[in-house]
Amino acid sequence: MRSRGFTLIELLVTMTLAGILMLLAVPSFTKLLANQRLGASASELVTTAMQARSAALKHNQRVIVQPTASDGDWAKGWRIYVDIDRNSSFSSTTDTLIVTMDAMPDGITVEKLSGTNNFFGYDGSGFLASIGGSSNSTWKISSSKTERIRCLIVERSGRARIQDPYPGTSCSSS
Repeated sequence: MRSRGFTLIELLVTMTLAGILMLLAVPSFTKLLANQRLGASASELVTTAMQARSAALKHNQRVIVQPTASDGDWAKGWRIYVDIDRNSSFSSTTDTLIVTMDAMPDGITVEKLSGTNNFFGYDGSGFLASIGGSSNSTWKISSSKTERIRCLIVERSGRARIQDPYPGTSCSSS
C-alpha cells in the first residue's frame, strides 16, 4: 500500500531547517528595514527642502522649515511656513502655514552640523536664507538601529541633496 503525506520525522526535519533559515534571515532583514527607513526619512527631508524652495519662489518671500516640537526635535515632526513677519518663529496669526509633517519612525534623529539655528529657510529668490550665520546647511540623519547615516546638504544656491557617506565616516559639506 502506498502512503501519502509526510512522516513525522520528515515534517520535524523540514520545520527545523525552516527555523534555522529564519534565524539567519531575520537579522539581515531587520538591518535592511532600518536602512530603508533611514533613507526614506532623508528623502522626506530633501523633498521638504525642495518644497520650501518652491514656495519661497512662488510667494517671493522667506520660507522657513523648522521642527514643530518646542524642544527642537526634528524626529517629532516639522513645518514649512511663509515667514511674513520675518522673525524666524512661527506665528499662526501672521505667518502662512504651508504644510506640517508627521513624526519620523522610532530611532531616527536629525542633527544640524553647521550653523547656529535649528532650522533653515529660503529667501524669495530661492537661495538659502542667511539665517544662523552659515552659507551652507548640513544635517545628519541617523538611526539607533543601524550604523549608516545620511546627510542633508542645503547649499547657498538653494540646491538640496542627500549624501550617503561610507559607513564609519561623517558628513561633508562638499
